[in-house]
Amino acid sequence: METTRLKQQLHAYEQWKVKLIQTIQEYQPWLEEHGMATPETRRRIASCLNTLKEDRLTIAFAAEFSRGKTELINAIFFADYGHRLLPSTPGRTTMCPTELFYDSAVDAAYIRLLPIETRLQDISLAELKEDAAEWVHYPLNLESSKQIEEALSQVGEIKRVTVAEAGQLGLYDDEMEIDQSTPTTHVEIPRWRHALISFPHPLLKQGLCILDTPGLNALGHEPELTLNILPEAQAVLFVLAADTGVTRSDLQMWQHHIKRFQGNRQHGLIVVMNKVDMLWDELRDKTDIQNSIRKQQSLTATILGVDEGSIFPVSAQKGLVAKVKQDDALLNRSGLPELETYLSDNILQEKQRILQDNTATDIGELLEDSSAIISSNLKQIKKEYLELKSLSNESTEIIIQLLRKLQSEKAKYLDDVAQFQVNRHKLKTQAILLRNALDLDELDRIITESHANMLENWTTHGLKNEMQSLFEKLRSRMQQVTLHSEALRKLVRMAYHRFQCDHGFAAIQPKMFSVMKYRLELQTLFKEAEAFRNSTITMMSIKHFVVKRFFNTIIDSARTIFVRANKEADNWLDTALQPLVYQIRDHRDMLERRLKNLREISNSRDTLQLRINELEKEYKVQMRQLTALRNMQNRLIQSHPATDEERPRPRLVSNRSAT
Repeated sequence: METTRLKQQLHAYEQWKVKLIQTIQEYQPWLEEHGMATPETRRRIASCLNTLKEDRLTIAFAAEFSRGKTELINAIFFADYGHRLLPSTPGRTTMCPTELFYDSAVDAAYIRLLPIETRLQDISLAELKEDAAEWVHYPLNLESSKQIEEALSQVGEIKRVTVAEAGQLGLYDDEMEIDQSTPTTHVEIPRWRHALISFPHPLLKQGLCILDTPGLNALGHEPELTLNILPEAQAVLFVLAADTGVTRSDLQMWQHHIKRFQGNRQHGLIVVMNKVDMLWDELRDKTDIQNSIRKQQSLTATILGVDEGSIFPVSAQKGLVAKVKQDDALLNRSGLPELETYLSDNILQEKQRILQDNTATDIGELLEDSSAIISSNLKQIKKEYLELKSLSNESTEIIIQLLRKLQSEKAKYLDDVAQFQVNRHKLKTQAILLRNALDLDELDRIITESHANMLENWTTHGLKNEMQSLFEKLRSRMQQVTLHSEALRKLVRMAYHRFQCDHGFAAIQPKMFSVMKYRLELQTLFKEAEAFRNSTITMMSIKHFVVKRFFNTIIDSARTIFVRANKEADNWLDTALQPLVYQIRDHRDMLERRLKNLREISNSRDTLQLRINELEKEYKVQMRQLTALRNMQNRLIQSHPATDEERPRPRLVSNRSAT
């Protein structure tokens, strides 16, 4: 079977990550061996390794119902099975958000379904994913396509409940009923709240994760999808239908749940104009048909406010048929190859670039610090070596003068070390202020108080005022964090700078705690809360339930931001001066060693040549260590997946008959 471009690039991407992991794993024991390992370096290395090992490429599909979204997933990823792996028939086939991936920890195929009744619990989806007891589990029999089809069809199941039951679940609001003359007693709701499907597809086993969302109502009812899951996806494919254009509900979904929450991302936001085959007309000229499609494409770009190049006109149904029947002409006409090429060449490469930048920044900084320390050691060894060589023909009196000069230098150094200890105390005092600003107990008190006030204010105006008050309190605390962290950053910089200028320490740039990303996340979260709360769909939904649930999600997300900031600040405060402390210790030892050498030489010249020989050997050892570090740095920075020129150019479709 000839592999697709996306599959091949995913394979190259996995091999690239393996090389990065090997380099990092080589560096870790080096740090331990040379006494440079600290709790912070161990944490950073472990975090980086975990990120590389757990890394996934997540592609989310969002659309209103009957846009052919599930058919598009089948066409792109599962055509080799010769039939529709995911249920895709006219009407609504996906009633709950569905994640497709491969669970390598379990190493088994299954579908897990979360009952809709869990909406009554005040527990987030992220927490529920960790509790297997809450899910209904069905193993998938890979030998039976019928069993797989029946099991997966459950994502479209509905159940009939009373209006009261639907209201309790937050899935019904009588204000949305058009015909008020005939009271509604029962309504249909999704049977499941969320679905997890583990399947051993080659792409899924290589780290691909697919998120299938079932429409505007699901995004409105489950704010975690909009706030947490969709923004974490590397690509979001927003699917429209070419025969209907951009409908009102499409535009609501785009404005309130897709575009607004993707920030300024460009590469990862893709619009798919599906069902272009509905515009195919045997009685019309092909050029005329293409002009109609381009006109629809241009109009869609104008309405959504995006570049025309990010809109892909396709026919998922024809593309799937073409792949199964190996019809190259129909496949090209379906427009599917252009979309697949964009996913493989742009989205995956952008993800690889970001991951490489983060790895090179985090581990690269550690390697730079280690190299700087070794370089500083080499400089000191060379200085001592030249000093001893120059004493070969000098008198004892000159050596004694040099000894006195070095003793004076040591005294000055010890004075600076004493001042460093005083400044270190100031830093600890300032650190207390930062930790107080990030105190989670006080944050929880503020959140609990505001939440209680929200429950008492059932009017939209009351909720708005209370949320605004809470936002201002959180903003104020984050501003305090900013002020205290900046004061700490100045103290740390001054400590490093003094020893670098006065005593020739290696120019190490200490890792700094930056609050900027947390401020931006908090600000974005506040904008998202305002946008969602003021959206038409929120006002039309079950007001009390949706607003309460949404703000609980917002508050929880805000708290998570503070938790992460608190953890990073703690790690930084514990280790910010650690590299400098090591350098101070090593420099003191070096001064002691030089003084000892001069004392021994002043008493006996026999030790002079012995020490010179020792320094020559030590210099060679340190040079080998520096070379090893630089080799690691080069592999870390230069490592990359196979380029277009290095890899073969595969076709997008398998030539093997589907089985």
